Amino acid sequence: GLDEDALAGVFGDRFRDGASVLLVSAEELRAALAGQSLHGRLAHIPFSQPCGEASRATLQSDLATFAKHTGVAAELCGPAHSPASGVVLSGPREKLIAARLELGALLAHHGLGAGGAAPRGEKRSAGDSVEVGGLVMQSLPARNRRRRSAAAMEEEQAEAEEDSAGGAPGPGGAEGDNGDAAERAKAAADSAPEGKELHQYEYMDHTADVVLHSWGTSLTEAIAQVCVCFFSYMTDLERLDVVTSVEVEASGHDMVDMLYHLLDEFLFSFGTTFIMCRRVEILEFDEKNLRIKAKGWGEKFSLEKHPQGTEIKAITMHQMKILTPTTLTTEE
Repeated sequence: GLDEDALAGVFGDRFRDGASVLLVSAEELRAALAGQSLHGRLAHIPFSQPCGEASRATLQSDLATFAKHTGVAAELCGPAHSPASGVVLSGPREKLIAARLELGALLAHHGLGAGGAAPRGEKRSAGDSVEVGGLVMQSLPARNRRRRSAAAMEEEQAEAEEDSAGGAPGPGGAEGDNGDAAERAKAAADSAPEGKELHQYEYMDHTADVVLHSWGTSLTEAIAQVCVCFFSYMTDLERLDVVTSVEVEASGHDMVDMLYHLLDEFLFSFGTTFIMCRRVEILEFDEKNLRIKAKGWGEKFSLEKHPQGTEIKAITMHQMKILTPTTLTTEE
Protein backbone atom coordinates (compact mmCIF):
# COMPACT_ATOMS: atom_id res chain seq x y z
CA GLY A 1 0.00 0.00 0.00
CA LEU A 2 3.03 2.36 0.01
CA ASP A 3 3.90 4.55 -2.94
CA GLU A 4 7.45 4.49 -4.31
CA ASP A 5 8.64 7.52 -2.31
CA ALA A 6 7.31 6.15 0.99
CA LEU A 7 8.77 2.71 0.23
CA ALA A 8 12.13 4.28 -0.59
CA GLY A 9 12.10 6.10 2.74
CA VAL A 10 11.30 2.93 4.72
CA PHE A 11 13.88 0.94 2.79
CA GLY A 12 16.55 3.58 3.31
CA ASP A 13 16.01 3.57 7.06
CA ARG A 14 16.47 -0.19 7.32
CA PHE A 15 19.33 -0.97 4.92
CA ARG A 16 22.83 0.34 4.46
CA ASP A 17 23.95 2.47 1.52
CA GLY A 18 24.51 0.58 -1.71
CA ALA A 19 21.69 -1.94 -1.16
CA SER A 20 18.96 -2.14 -3.78
CA VAL A 21 15.37 -3.36 -3.90
CA LEU A 22 13.61 -5.02 -6.83
CA LEU A 23 9.92 -4.20 -7.31
CA VAL A 24 7.81 -6.71 -9.24
CA SER A 25 4.10 -6.91 -9.85
CA ALA A 26 1.95 -9.53 -8.15
CA GLU A 27 1.29 -11.22 -11.51
CA GLU A 28 5.01 -11.51 -12.25
CA LEU A 29 5.68 -12.92 -8.79
CA ARG A 30 2.96 -15.53 -9.15
CA ALA A 31 4.34 -16.53 -12.55
CA ALA A 32 7.82 -16.94 -11.08
CA LEU A 33 6.47 -19.13 -8.27
CA ALA A 34 4.39 -21.29 -10.59
CA GLY A 35 5.32 -24.91 -10.08
CA GLN A 36 7.56 -24.12 -7.12
CA SER A 37 7.08 -25.79 -3.74
CA LEU A 38 5.73 -23.43 -1.10
CA HIS A 39 7.06 -25.68 1.65
CA GLY A 40 10.77 -25.30 0.99
CA ARG A 41 13.41 -25.53 3.70
CA LEU A 42 16.94 -24.24 4.10
CA ALA A 43 19.91 -26.22 5.34
CA HIS A 44 23.41 -24.88 6.01
CA ILE A 45 26.27 -27.38 5.79
CA PRO A 46 29.58 -25.88 7.03
CA PHE A 47 32.93 -26.99 5.66
CA SER A 48 35.55 -28.65 7.84
CA GLN A 49 37.96 -26.04 6.44
CA PRO A 50 37.58 -22.99 4.16
CA CYS A 51 37.38 -23.68 0.43
CA GLY A 52 40.13 -21.71 -1.30
CA GLU A 53 39.64 -19.69 -4.46
CA ALA A 54 41.56 -22.26 -6.51
CA SER A 55 39.09 -25.03 -5.63
CA ARG A 56 36.00 -22.85 -5.65
CA ALA A 57 35.34 -23.00 -9.41
CA THR A 58 35.60 -26.79 -9.50
CA LEU A 59 33.35 -27.18 -6.49
CA GLN A 60 30.82 -24.73 -7.95
CA SER A 61 30.67 -26.80 -11.14
CA ASP A 62 30.16 -30.01 -9.15
CA LEU A 63 27.43 -28.34 -7.08
CA ALA A 64 25.59 -27.35 -10.26
CA THR A 65 25.57 -31.01 -11.35
CA PHE A 66 24.59 -32.06 -7.83
CA ALA A 67 21.66 -29.58 -7.76
CA LYS A 68 20.38 -30.77 -11.14
CA HIS A 69 20.57 -34.39 -10.03
CA THR A 70 18.93 -33.96 -6.59
CA GLY A 71 16.36 -31.28 -7.41
CA VAL A 72 17.51 -28.82 -4.73
CA ALA A 73 19.32 -25.49 -5.00
CA ALA A 74 22.92 -25.43 -3.75
CA GLU A 75 24.91 -22.23 -3.25
CA LEU A 76 28.31 -21.56 -1.71
CA CYS A 77 28.47 -19.34 1.38
CA GLY A 78 30.76 -16.36 1.09
CA PRO A 79 31.40 -13.57 -1.41
CA ALA A 80 33.06 -14.26 -4.75
CA HIS A 81 36.88 -14.31 -4.92
CA SER A 82 37.15 -15.31 -1.26
CA PRO A 83 37.21 -18.63 0.63
CA ALA A 84 33.77 -20.26 0.98
CA SER A 85 32.73 -21.48 4.43
CA GLY A 86 29.88 -23.82 3.54
CA VAL A 87 26.95 -24.71 1.31
CA VAL A 88 23.31 -23.64 1.64
CA LEU A 89 20.70 -26.08 0.34
CA SER A 90 17.11 -25.09 -0.32
CA GLY A 91 14.16 -27.13 -1.47
CA PRO A 92 11.41 -29.48 -0.26
CA ARG A 93 12.14 -31.20 3.05
CA GLU A 94 12.11 -34.73 1.60
CA LYS A 95 14.59 -33.84 -1.14
CA LEU A 96 16.84 -32.00 1.34
CA ILE A 97 17.09 -35.08 3.57
CA ALA A 98 18.13 -37.26 0.62
CA ALA A 99 20.45 -34.61 -0.83
CA ARG A 100 22.44 -34.08 2.38
CA LEU A 101 23.75 -37.65 2.28
CA GLU A 102 24.97 -37.23 -1.28
CA LEU A 103 26.42 -33.80 -0.48
CA GLY A 104 28.47 -35.33 2.32
CA ALA A 105 30.20 -37.64 -0.15
CA LEU A 106 30.80 -34.74 -2.55
CA LEU A 107 32.35 -32.56 0.16
CA ALA A 108 34.50 -35.45 1.38
CA HIS A 109 35.76 -35.83 -2.20
CA HIS A 110 36.85 -32.18 -2.13
CA GLY A 111 38.40 -32.54 1.34
CA LEU A 112 35.72 -30.33 2.91
CA GLY A 113 33.63 -32.93 4.75
CA ALA A 114 33.24 -33.28 8.52
CA GLY A 115 35.71 -36.14 8.54
CA GLY A 116 38.56 -33.97 7.30
CA ALA A 117 39.11 -36.02 4.16
CA ALA A 118 42.19 -35.38 2.09
CA PRO A 119 41.68 -32.79 -0.66
CA ARG A 120 41.44 -33.89 -4.25
CA GLY A 121 44.83 -34.87 -5.63
CA GLU A 122 46.32 -35.74 -2.24
CA LYS A 123 46.88 -39.37 -1.23
CA ARG A 124 45.51 -40.70 2.00
CA SER A 125 47.75 -42.36 4.53
CA ALA A 126 47.82 -46.14 4.49
CA GLY A 127 46.05 -46.37 7.86
CA ASP A 128 42.98 -44.42 6.68
CA SER A 129 41.62 -47.09 4.33
CA VAL A 130 41.89 -50.77 3.57
CA GLU A 131 40.98 -52.68 0.41
CA VAL A 132 39.51 -56.18 0.65
CA GLY A 133 38.49 -58.01 -2.49
CA GLY A 134 38.17 -54.80 -4.45
CA LEU A 135 36.05 -53.15 -1.71
CA VAL A 136 37.64 -50.08 -0.14
CA MET A 137 36.67 -49.44 3.48
CA GLN A 138 37.36 -45.94 4.76
CA SER A 139 37.92 -45.33 8.48
CA LEU A 140 35.95 -42.58 10.21
CA PRO A 141 37.17 -40.18 12.90
CA ALA A 142 36.75 -41.23 16.51
CA ARG A 143 33.32 -40.46 17.94
CA ASN A 144 33.14 -37.95 20.75
CA ARG A 145 31.76 -40.36 23.33
CA ARG A 146 31.38 -39.55 26.95
CA ARG A 147 33.87 -41.25 29.20
CA ARG A 148 33.65 -41.99 32.87
CA SER A 149 35.85 -39.67 34.87
CA ALA A 150 39.08 -40.97 36.37
CA ALA A 151 37.91 -39.89 39.83
CA ALA A 152 34.76 -42.00 39.56
CA MET A 153 36.71 -45.05 38.37
CA GLU A 154 39.24 -44.69 41.21
CA GLU A 155 36.42 -44.40 43.74
CA GLU A 156 34.73 -47.56 42.45
CA GLN A 157 38.04 -49.43 42.51
CA ALA A 158 38.69 -48.33 46.09
CA GLU A 159 35.23 -49.50 47.14
CA ALA A 160 35.80 -52.88 45.47
CA GLU A 161 39.17 -53.29 47.21
CA GLU A 162 37.61 -52.33 50.54
CA ASP A 163 34.86 -54.92 50.10
CA SER A 164 37.36 -57.68 49.28
CA ALA A 165 39.99 -56.74 51.88
CA GLY A 166 40.33 -58.67 55.15
CA GLY A 167 38.82 -61.97 53.97
CA ALA A 168 35.74 -63.09 55.89
CA PRO A 169 34.03 -60.40 57.97
CA GLY A 170 34.65 -60.36 61.68
CA PRO A 171 31.93 -60.65 64.29
CA GLY A 172 29.10 -58.34 63.40
CA GLY A 173 30.73 -57.43 60.08
CA ALA A 174 28.00 -58.82 57.86
CA GLU A 175 25.35 -57.34 60.10
CA GLY A 176 27.05 -53.96 59.85
CA ASP A 177 27.11 -54.10 56.05
CA ASN A 178 23.46 -55.11 55.93
CA GLY A 179 22.63 -52.37 58.38
CA ASP A 180 24.31 -49.74 56.20
CA ALA A 181 22.46 -51.00 53.13
CA ALA A 182 19.18 -50.91 55.03
CA GLU A 183 19.85 -47.36 56.16
CA ARG A 184 20.63 -46.24 52.61
CA ALA A 185 17.47 -47.92 51.33
CA LYS A 186 15.38 -46.27 54.05
CA ALA A 187 16.91 -42.85 53.25
CA ALA A 188 16.12 -43.31 49.54
CA ALA A 189 12.55 -44.35 50.31
CA ASP A 190 12.05 -41.41 52.67
CA SER A 191 13.30 -38.95 50.01
CA ALA A 192 11.02 -40.34 47.28
CA PRO A 193 8.11 -38.08 46.28
CA GLU A 194 4.91 -38.58 48.21
CA GLY A 195 1.53 -39.29 46.70
CA LYS A 196 0.19 -41.75 44.17
CA GLU A 197 2.51 -42.95 41.43
CA LEU A 198 1.48 -41.62 38.03
CA HIS A 199 1.38 -43.68 34.84
CA GLN A 200 0.58 -40.98 32.31
CA TYR A 201 2.30 -42.44 29.29
CA GLU A 202 1.91 -44.87 26.42
CA TYR A 203 3.95 -46.51 23.67
CA MET A 204 3.18 -45.76 20.05
CA ASP A 205 4.12 -47.95 17.10
CA HIS A 206 6.93 -46.98 14.75
CA THR A 207 8.56 -48.74 11.81
CA ALA A 208 12.00 -49.05 13.39
CA ASP A 209 11.77 -47.49 16.87
CA VAL A 210 9.30 -47.04 19.68
CA VAL A 211 7.65 -43.68 20.36
CA LEU A 212 7.31 -42.69 24.03
CA HIS A 213 4.25 -40.48 24.58
CA SER A 214 3.55 -38.85 27.94
CA TRP A 215 1.33 -36.09 29.28
CA GLY A 216 0.72 -34.16 32.48
CA THR A 217 -0.97 -31.20 34.11
CA SER A 218 2.28 -29.26 33.73
CA LEU A 219 5.32 -29.38 31.46
CA THR A 220 7.56 -30.69 34.25
CA GLU A 221 5.09 -33.46 35.05
CA ALA A 222 4.96 -34.53 31.40
CA ILE A 223 8.77 -34.53 31.19
CA ALA A 224 9.04 -36.62 34.36
CA GLN A 225 6.51 -39.08 32.98
CA VAL A 226 8.37 -39.62 29.72
CA CYS A 227 11.42 -40.53 31.81
CA VAL A 228 9.34 -43.07 33.75
CA CYS A 229 8.01 -44.36 30.43
CA PHE A 230 11.61 -44.82 29.29
CA PHE A 231 12.37 -47.19 32.19
CA SER A 232 8.98 -48.93 32.02
CA TYR A 233 9.76 -50.08 28.49
CA MET A 234 12.80 -52.00 29.77
CA THR A 235 11.27 -53.71 32.82
CA ASP A 236 8.16 -54.03 34.99
CA LEU A 237 8.25 -51.02 37.30
CA GLU A 238 6.02 -52.76 39.85
CA ARG A 239 8.91 -55.14 40.56
CA LEU A 240 11.27 -52.28 41.38
CA ASP A 241 11.80 -51.31 45.01
CA VAL A 242 12.77 -47.79 46.02
CA VAL A 243 16.16 -48.42 47.62
CA THR A 244 18.42 -45.93 45.82
CA SER A 245 18.32 -42.82 43.68
CA VAL A 246 20.18 -41.05 40.87
CA GLU A 247 20.33 -37.41 39.79
CA VAL A 248 20.98 -36.17 36.28
CA GLU A 249 21.26 -32.73 34.70
CA ALA A 250 20.87 -31.65 31.09
CA SER A 251 20.68 -28.57 28.90
CA GLY A 252 20.02 -27.80 25.25
CA HIS A 253 19.78 -25.13 22.60
CA ASP A 254 15.99 -25.55 22.51
CA MET A 255 13.31 -27.41 24.46
CA VAL A 256 13.45 -30.56 22.34
CA ASP A 257 17.25 -30.69 22.49
CA MET A 258 17.08 -30.34 26.27
CA LEU A 259 14.60 -33.23 26.53
CA TYR A 260 16.79 -35.36 24.27
CA HIS A 261 19.83 -34.79 26.49
CA LEU A 262 17.81 -35.48 29.67
CA LEU A 263 16.74 -38.90 28.37
CA ASP A 264 20.27 -39.52 27.14
CA GLU A 265 21.63 -38.75 30.63
CA PHE A 266 19.23 -41.28 32.18
CA LEU A 267 20.31 -43.81 29.53
CA PHE A 268 23.97 -43.15 30.33
CA SER A 269 23.26 -43.46 34.05
CA PHE A 270 21.56 -46.83 33.52
CA GLY A 271 24.41 -48.02 31.31
CA THR A 272 26.98 -47.30 34.03
CA THR A 273 25.06 -48.04 37.26
CA PHE A 274 22.24 -50.36 36.03
CA ILE A 275 19.80 -48.42 38.23
CA MET A 276 16.20 -48.50 37.00
CA CYS A 277 13.84 -45.76 38.20
CA ARG A 278 10.17 -46.31 38.93
CA ARG A 279 9.63 -42.70 40.00
CA VAL A 280 11.11 -39.51 38.55
CA GLU A 281 10.77 -35.93 39.74
CA ILE A 282 12.01 -32.70 38.19
CA LEU A 283 14.03 -30.89 40.84
CA GLU A 284 14.99 -27.77 38.87
CA PHE A 285 13.77 -26.42 35.54
CA ASP A 286 15.14 -23.18 34.09
CA GLU A 287 12.88 -22.78 31.08
CA LYS A 288 14.54 -19.54 30.01
CA ASN A 289 18.09 -20.94 29.93
CA LEU A 290 16.93 -24.46 28.99
CA ARG A 291 18.50 -26.28 31.92
CA ILE A 292 16.90 -29.11 33.87
CA LYS A 293 17.75 -31.33 36.83
CA ALA A 294 15.89 -34.54 37.61
CA LYS A 295 16.02 -37.27 40.24
CA GLY A 296 14.94 -40.87 39.87
CA TRP A 297 14.19 -43.49 42.55
CA GLY A 298 14.43 -47.24 42.10
CA GLU A 299 16.98 -50.03 42.39
CA LYS A 300 19.74 -51.79 40.51
CA PHE A 301 18.48 -54.08 37.76
CA SER A 302 18.86 -57.81 38.43
CA LEU A 303 17.83 -60.61 36.07
CA GLU A 304 17.05 -62.78 39.09
CA LYS A 305 14.37 -60.36 40.26
CA HIS A 306 13.30 -58.10 37.41
CA PRO A 307 11.73 -59.17 34.11
CA GLN A 308 13.74 -58.16 31.06
CA GLY A 309 11.85 -56.00 28.58
CA THR A 310 13.31 -54.40 25.46
CA GLU A 311 16.56 -52.56 26.05
CA ILE A 312 16.71 -49.00 24.75
CA LYS A 313 20.14 -48.55 23.23
CA ALA A 314 19.92 -44.93 22.03
CA ILE A 315 17.71 -41.85 22.11
CA THR A 316 16.74 -40.29 18.79
CA MET A 317 15.17 -36.93 17.96
CA HIS A 318 13.10 -38.33 15.10
CA GLN A 319 9.49 -37.11 15.49
CA MET A 320 10.32 -35.70 18.94
CA LYS A 321 7.97 -32.89 19.88
CA ILE A 322 6.75 -30.98 22.94
CA LEU A 323 3.20 -29.66 22.91
CA THR A 324 1.88 -27.08 25.40
CA PRO A 325 -1.38 -25.13 25.35
CA THR A 326 0.42 -22.29 23.52
CA THR A 327 3.46 -23.79 21.76
CA LEU A 328 4.57 -26.73 19.63
CA THR A 329 8.30 -27.49 19.50
CA THR A 330 9.65 -30.13 17.12
CA GLU A 331 13.06 -31.36 16.00
CA GLU A 332 12.77 -29.56 12.65
